[in-house]
Amino acid sequence: MKPLVVVLALVVFIVVGASVLLDAGCGNDVLAEHASPDGRWKAVVFQRDCGATTDFSTQVSVIRASRGIRNSPGNVFVTDTDHGIAPSGPGGGPEVRVRWESPDLLVIAHHEAARVFRSEEAVGSIRVEYERFDR
Repeated sequence: MKPLVVVLALVVFIVVGASVLLDAGCGNDVLAEHASPDGRWKAVVFQRDCGATTDFSTQVSVIRASRGIRNSPGNVFVTDTDHGIAPSGPGGGPEVRVRWESPDLLVIAHHEAARVFRSEEAVGSIRVEYERFDR
């Protein structure tokens, strides 16, 4: 029984270590911050660069207004230009437009040709809706 526990612990250690190392090669550059109407939250739009072998991406995280963004992927929305099919915006990834409709409703708009990797419908009590634009 003990060898199985050791092997499982080793696998968890390797997976967590690899994740940390992969994020260590990435960097986030904040493009905009949008405070929620009640001031409790903010939507942070940022460009994430993970090196020469990856395309620039534009990402969105919803975090407490008092906090800063960590060096991690967006917790709400992740998109890229799909190798130049969608036009680049500030930071090199596609343009992303963000607005709060209410303290618990965030609207994210992106170019219709952008490749979307992540689009969460909610983060905690914050609902998220999406729109597309063509220019």
